[in-house]
Amino acid sequence: MTRGIIYCRVSSKEQIQGTSLESQEAACREYARSKGIEVVKVFVEEGESAKFADRTQLLALVDFCQTHKGTVQVLIVWKIDRFARNVTDHYSVKATLAKYGVSIASVTEPIDTNPEGRLMETILAGFAQFDNDVRAMRTVQGMRRKLQEGIFPWHPPIGYRSSVANGEKKTQPDVPDQPTFDVLRTAWKHFATGAYTQVEMGRLMSTWGIGGKGRDTLARQSVYQLFTNPFYAGVLVDPWTGDEYEGKHTPMVTRAEFASVQIMMAARGRSEPHRKDNPEFPLRGLVRCETCERCFTGAVSRGHGGRYPYYFCCARDCASRDKNHSAANVHREFTSFLDDLSLTPQAIAKIGERVITSVERSKAELDAQRRGRRARSRELGREIEELIRMRAQNLISDDEFLANKKKLAEQKAVSDHPKDDAVTVDQAQADLDAIVEPLSNLQDTWRSLQPPFRRRFERVILPSGYIFGNIRTSTLGLLFSTFGRSETGLSYGVPSVCTPLNRIWAEIHALAEILHGGGPPVPPPKQRFEHS
Repeated sequence: MTRGIIYCRVSSKEQIQGTSLESQEAACREYARSKGIEVVKVFVEEGESAKFADRTQLLALVDFCQTHKGTVQVLIVWKIDRFARNVTDHYSVKATLAKYGVSIASVTEPIDTNPEGRLMETILAGFAQFDNDVRAMRTVQGMRRKLQEGIFPWHPPIGYRSSVANGEKKTQPDVPDQPTFDVLRTAWKHFATGAYTQVEMGRLMSTWGIGGKGRDTLARQSVYQLFTNPFYAGVLVDPWTGDEYEGKHTPMVTRAEFASVQIMMAARGRSEPHRKDNPEFPLRGLVRCETCERCFTGAVSRGHGGRYPYYFCCARDCASRDKNHSAANVHREFTSFLDDLSLTPQAIAKIGERVITSVERSKAELDAQRRGRRARSRELGREIEELIRMRAQNLISDDEFLANKKKLAEQKAVSDHPKDDAVTVDQAQADLDAIVEPLSNLQDTWRSLQPPFRRRFERVILPSGYIFGNIRTSTLGLLFSTFGRSETGLSYGVPSVCTPLNRIWAEIHALAEILHGGGPPVPPPKQRFEHS
């Protein structure tokens, strides 16, 4: 008696959840019964595409035929396009199965070993590939049509959210994602002044709660991509042709503002100016001009037997370029601000309570993440092994093998990347103890630090610097903006989108490192955590 196996496949989640698989299997079993074929095994592929990298059951089918060579004679499929979606794949798999004595039978199509049947098989395989190519072309055409209609067909950039739920087709433009939208609009206005570098803008936005994926601050490249994305000016770009279309979404900036930022970035380049530490001008690079908001530089004038250090703006187009400010006055404003900003031990104790509580709650979540990474790594390892076997059996081409192996290897490298252990309560408490006294008297702490550490200390307090004569409107670092304002009653800068404890913890640890400058290094936090 002829023995056979059945292979069923669907290409969408809807078909998985519906009756398509059951219908295919029922039709295949009825075909086997009518032909007197004994079904020894059924392989069901619940993937969403006909690409080999996603078809683990097809690989299992080939392995089954190899190990049962001589005992299985026929593979039954409902249609040729359920088996493969291009001619090359179809005949590659068919040739492999033929080596094991297995032929292919279609329930709904007249394929046979005679010349007419082989011709029909080739035509049907060609139509399957044609259908797949047409689907891909229509998908691209659909996305291009959406762009022409003013609707962005993909996931919107930061500051916007989709108007539809995941998986649904977009029929309406993306909408502002508040409060992130307004925060980023403010960032555009700051950056358009030309007073901030990309690094400074990334640091400033991080204090407002805007962070990159898996990071505490936006990477420099992410800042660059944000400020060069025409989507924010209401422009949609066709990636296939470069054509531009008017978007229906609410622009974050005007086209004129967008164009001015592009000109400024092109003129400046992507490098950050080098600044040397000078003990006479400890606020150089931190204090900004009240007119153009660019950073002051410092100089010394001589006369009447003395030296007179002063700060000034050197921007050529600034109306206050020739206006000098006594270094003593500038320093006095800053140190007075530090005195007002100093945290009380009670405020630091409140910080400590929240940090320690979050540390204690994070362990279970981190353990679950580690287990998930290990499971994903094992799964990717199996997929790579299956891919290698498929190439060894000539089921896929070299190009397909290399492309898919690279993708899987990259994913596995991410899963295998050693993740450090969670920060312990003892580590957190040690850093908190180290900052209590210094933060209670910020002026003395600032004066006691050496220039390199002082610069870092300033950036924790005022990540984007401050405007001379208007320091109390400046944006504070997260640690001080979150806990300092409740103590002083003052409010600084742009309100944060959120206050994640992992970023506050990063600032606490950074301060502990700074305050240990010149002494033994503080052990770094091994794993940051989110507030539960």
